[in-house]
Amino acid sequence: MADSQKDKKALAMATYSSLARAIYELDDLLDRQCEYLGLSPSQYRVLEHLLFHGPMATGELAEKIHFGDSTISVVTRNLERAGLLVRRAHETDGRKAIVHLTAEGKKLVQSILPKRAKVLRAKMCVLGKREQENLARLCLKLAEGNAVKFTLEMVMVDEDEEG
Repeated sequence: MADSQKDKKALAMATYSSLARAIYELDDLLDRQCEYLGLSPSQYRVLEHLLFHGPMATGELAEKIHFGDSTISVVTRNLERAGLLVRRAHETDGRKAIVHLTAEGKKLVQSILPKRAKVLRAKMCVLGKREQENLARLCLKLAEGNAVKFTLEMVMVDEDEEG
């Protein structure tokens, strides 16, 4: 017998809860590591993104790392004060500020990356190589989703709740 919509909802909620708990535990470890190294987690995210993706407008950066405009403004201003990044006017659009890592900012992030990798490797050791690969694949699949399948499932849920 096929699972009812109620069973599917319960499974989805339980799966989400497990995923959220795992992410919370990993984030907590990494956040404490950042704070120990003198950075807020938000500051580290900005610096790491700039290291891997290069200079960019603050608005684009905010969008890429899911920060609001006011958050990105405060974080980049504090990082600039610390000498870890600089803001420069956009070449053609003076309304935009482009943020660049300074040599000191780049050096700091590059020194933190191996430490983060060590923490993640230690935490992930409870999963074997194949399990980690499967988890990564499943997370990508979940993030990308399927809009048509999602819409059909929502319609089925609505119909089930009405009936």
